[in-house]
Amino acid sequence: MCGISGFICFSKNLTSSKLKKEALSMANSLSKRGPDSFGVWTDVTNGLALSHRRLSIIDLSSNANQPMMSKSKRFVIVYNGEVYNFKTLRKIIQQNGVVLKSLSDTEVILELISLYGFNDAIKKLNGIFSLAVWDRKNKKLFLARDRVGIKPLYIYNDNQNFAFASEIKAIKKLSFSSLSIDRESLSTYVRLNYIPSPFSIFKSVSKLEPGSIFIIDLKKNIQKKKFWNVEDLEKKTKNSNPGDTFHVLNNAVKNQMVSDVPLGVFLSGGIDSSLIAALAQKNSKKKISSFTIGFNESEFDEAKYARAISKQLGMNHNEVYFDYSELNNLVELIPDIYDEPFADSSQLPTFLLSQITKKNVTVALSGDGGDELFGGYYRYFLAEKYQRYIFSQPYLVKTIIKNIIKIFPTTFWNNFGCILPNSMGGRQFGDKLLKLSNLLDNSDETAFQKRIISNCSDLSNYLHLDKEKNVKYHDCDYELLYSDIVRRMQVLDFLIYLPDDILTKVDRASMYNSLEVRVPFLDNTVIEHAFRMEKKHYIQKSNGKVILKKVLKKFLPNQMIDRPKMGFGIPLGRLLIDSFSEKIEYYLNSTKIEKQKIFRTDFYKKLWLEHKSKKRNWQFLLWNFLVFQIWYDYWED
Repeated sequence: MCGISGFICFSKNLTSSKLKKEALSMANSLSKRGPDSFGVWTDVTNGLALSHRRLSIIDLSSNANQPMMSKSKRFVIVYNGEVYNFKTLRKIIQQNGVVLKSLSDTEVILELISLYGFNDAIKKLNGIFSLAVWDRKNKKLFLARDRVGIKPLYIYNDNQNFAFASEIKAIKKLSFSSLSIDRESLSTYVRLNYIPSPFSIFKSVSKLEPGSIFIIDLKKNIQKKKFWNVEDLEKKTKNSNPGDTFHVLNNAVKNQMVSDVPLGVFLSGGIDSSLIAALAQKNSKKKISSFTIGFNESEFDEAKYARAISKQLGMNHNEVYFDYSELNNLVELIPDIYDEPFADSSQLPTFLLSQITKKNVTVALSGDGGDELFGGYYRYFLAEKYQRYIFSQPYLVKTIIKNIIKIFPTTFWNNFGCILPNSMGGRQFGDKLLKLSNLLDNSDETAFQKRIISNCSDLSNYLHLDKEKNVKYHDCDYELLYSDIVRRMQVLDFLIYLPDDILTKVDRASMYNSLEVRVPFLDNTVIEHAFRMEKKHYIQKSNGKVILKKVLKKFLPNQMIDRPKMGFGIPLGRLLIDSFSEKIEYYLNSTKIEKQKIFRTDFYKKLWLEHKSKKRNWQFLLWNFLVFQIWYDYWED
């Protein structure tokens, strides 16, 4: 894994030394992504510079350093990621008479482009990547990002200058960059806790969408194209065989374990990470190290399960309990780690997990992606029930149900939720029920998903300017593509929530600690297998990931598998009161907030009073607000 960056100054008025200085400034800002070496390549005639920070994983020698030039001298590459089928591709290149100087996947990609051209070469890659290639012959810069968006790539364009980078902080280092907040993106952040691709918090900065190629030449002509679409899998008529799941997953894990540095596994104790851990240990001749974060609160703590599973699998287990005394220090790091406002509160334990893992290994396998591919989220089961029992009901019945829900205070329903199965929402049952009750007036399925993944319904209560980005969650055309509500929700989560929340959270937290995280569930072969599998094989009677549990039973006893899903959260509602009251009240009463003219502070003060009195749990909106204010202070400075 690495950090990449570069730019084109179309005026070509920068000297060689100035080009290098700007490029080095970008590279140095990404040092945590690549502490092992760095490099810069410039083309003063064309006003172009490429820079790279390297975290050495495959071929630790200097032969694999970047920027790297092809044997033909035509192409120069900077690349962040790992390509898992690079050995197969390497043989193809060698069969074409090319003699390679290194054992790296970087050189394989470069020479593959020389043989097949950029577009066709990218389609052959199975891995996680973002990369930039300068074509010295045709004077074009090519960018690409992997199919799922596991590795980030930001683009800056002000018509006079063009730049790209793994993180926005590198773009901000450029002397010519000018960044101003995009208020529509901010509205979307308040709704979702993150900003989906292709948007960013800044007007002149965008994210390259997953599975995309971006081409720009010296005349500022731009081409954008998709080299892969998950929607195309729907057109394949042959369904995958659920009996192949073990074989497909095992091969993915085995291929992703190739490394010249020590490797471990994130182990939460849930189905996904346990299965990845089991397959990793199966394919290793020595004990694999597993890593877990524990919590003192039993409703959040899975450490005891992870410990037992690791022992059962014969792994070396490592765990640490979340240190709440470090919370305030951690929160102050969030703007530097994420660059944009990002408010998934599990970012805090993810950061600490990455920190303890890096002390022992340089590469870790993760179970991310299992929920989206194999139906693990509670909202999928809820959608089926809602479609069956609510959408079809007469308006009068829905009105009566809505009034019954609102007669009782939310605290009543939350307490009632404690005696229901954990999958029903537990102590958050009342908040979930109230959220759903607001949909009883609307039988539109797209509105259902939009509301179920949102912090709030009407943004005008929260913001002075409530216009937001039109993201795929709002697109009714997906109802035509996917008639089944669960499959539609899976696809949209795969396209939006997975890359822009889950994978962003893990990439920034891990790379800030110079740790590479790989995701076997998001291997090309696993994605195709999962999305071509009939739903009945992984969701049955409100029970998700059925096929994964079946595979896991090859390694673990039933009692370690059949238990409620917990997620990877923290007791956020309580912590906002115990640890962050001073910060929240400072911002709510600060004159800075009024000058921003962004948030309706009177309304947030009301939310805060209700939260402190435990009348309502407004944890996600308050955390969202707090994270933005800390970010705003950091980036203004």
